[in-house]
Amino acid sequence: MTAVAVWDHRPTPQELLDARLAAGWVPTPTGTRSGAQVLGFAGCVLGGRRAV
Repeated sequence: MTAVAVWDHRPTPQELLDARLAAGWVPTPTGTRSGAQVLGFAGCVLGGRRAV
């Protein structure tokens, strides 16, 4: 989301993630030493650990 006019308030990370998912966005795992992980807040989508 890049347009300021989309929100009438400052969206929470969960609201932003929900909007992205509703638009068809899918988190992309990143290869790490401990295997592929979805980094950042989007890690909660897969129920995995979030790495920041």
